Amino acid sequence: MARTTVVFVHGFLSSDQVWATFRDLIRADPALGDVDTHAFRYATSLLSWHPLRQVPTFDDVADGLRTFLRHDLADRPRLALVTHSQGGLVAQRALARMLTDDDADLARIRLLLMYACPTAGSDLGLAARRALLRANPQERQLRPLNAAVLDAQRAVLHRIVHPPGSPTRVLAFAGESDAVVSPASARSVFPDAGVLPGDHFTIVRPDSPEHRSYRVLRQELLRLAGDDDRPPAAPIPHPRADGELVDLLLAVPGMTDPAFRAQAYARLPLRVREQLTRPGPARLELLAALDTLRAYRHLAPGRALADALALLAPEHPVVAELRPRLVALDAG
Repeated sequence: MARTTVVFVHGFLSSDQVWATFRDLIRADPALGDVDTHAFRYATSLLSWHPLRQVPTFDDVADGLRTFLRHDLADRPRLALVTHSQGGLVAQRALARMLTDDDADLARIRLLLMYACPTAGSDLGLAARRALLRANPQERQLRPLNAAVLDAQRAVLHRIVHPPGSPTRVLAFAGESDAVVSPASARSVFPDAGVLPGDHFTIVRPDSPEHRSYRVLRQELLRLAGDDDRPPAAPIPHPRADGELVDLLLAVPGMTDPAFRAQAYARLPLRVREQLTRPGPARLELLAALDTLRAYRHLAPGRALADALALLAPEHPVVAELRPRLVALDAG
């Protein structure tokens, strides 16, 4: 059985056929003999004309990807997600939802490599898209600065990209001639980012093994193969204790209300408040907040949050239980 399985994820109005050249190059590469490839397919269209069908949302497609990894590729020990355009947003959403659910499959994902992913959105034909495709849930996610997209990106950055020793590498590449997704949007704030030859479509159509789009993927797959000879990397720092701590936080009366959380955050140091995720699903938001508190533990944000909860819900017993655990965040 192959040691590494590449899962290709296509973009908006596209299909798995976009990856045909990549898959052929991998099969023909003698150095990648322990790599096999699969393509994840999902429904994408401008409109749904069938009365009994609809264009799936990003959340549904992301959960479909998770199901594909869990069941179709259940026996594959190491996974690499390679995406084009909207496919990168789908993969980020899937990772964010896996983080929220403490999904064990996350440990198998060792690489996310994104080509021309519109993390900061696409301005191309924006006015026309808003007018003509306002009912399309996928198109809405492609608009600039979409809150749900940014929340997923922040979760990936906080919990996968930035923690030292994380076993999962995340890379983002832009097309130098891409007028659909600008290099600024494709690279976004990912630290491992670059620019490749080609436009939005030719960036994923390498014409030879020497094409840079193929070479960057090949290099990462060889790096994964080399990891077999090294000590195991530390697991993603998302211990079950974080899930238990979030459960306690959600037991505080009012914590599921974004306005209540905003009142609690208001007592945190300004630098910490600036780094907190935008309001979103309470559990995902609080998991990301715990990472932020740890990152700025020198400012004692855990104690500040404990003090805030004591003021907002002074009589509730869970607040007293939370205090030592929140204060402990300041110690690392």
